[in-house]
This record gives sequence, C-alpha cells and structure tokens, in this order.
Amino acid sequence: MLKNIHFAIAAFMVIIYGLFITPAFCSAGGIDRDKQMHIGASAAVGLILAKNKPFCKWKPWQRVLFNVAVIGGAKELYDSRHPDRHSADWGDIGADAIGALGAEGCIWIVHKTW
Repeated sequence: MLKNIHFAIAAFMVIIYGLFITPAFCSAGGIDRDKQMHIGASAAVGLILAKNKPFCKWKPWQRVLFNVAVIGGAKELYDSRHPDRHSADWGDIGADAIGALGAEGCIWIVHKTW
C-alpha cells in the first residue's frame, strides 16, 4: 500500500515536472517543442521503469542510462531511417537525458521524504 502511495506521489511530481515546470523553462530558454516532447516522454518512461520489474531493482543511474541509451537511442535510430517524416539529432538524446534525470530526481525526493 505504501509503495503505491509513493508511486502516486512520484507520478504526480513527474506530471507537474513534465507539464508545467519543464515547458516553462524550455519556453523561456528558447527550447523547441520537439525537445520538450522528448523531455516529457523520457520522464514518463523513467517513471514506468522505476515501478516495474526488473527495472525497479536497478540503481537509478542504470535506469537513466537504459532510458537514454536504449529507448532514446532506438527512437533516434528510427528517426534517422525515416528522414522524410522525422529528424534525428543529438539534442534529442540530451533532452531524453534531462527527462530521465528529472524522473529519477522526483522518485528520489519521494523516497527520501516519505
């Protein structure tokens, strides 16, 4: 029961992070919409990884690395193979890293606080 409450609080924090904090900072900093979407999607994936086995047993840095390198890398590989509809660049991987780190940060705050 307590783990579900922790997950709900972390999910709420990731939603706030993805919907309100990140776009505000991105817009103020001139970061385009594509990068904002990468940050939000990577934060959501990070939260899903933290909750589900076997990923919940991994250390946070391992989940971030998996999220960015494997999932984000696969997305960029797909984008590079479909240049007519998608664009691949290293900035997207950086945005994935920001989202993954933000999700792990929210999860860490929840676990340390409650």
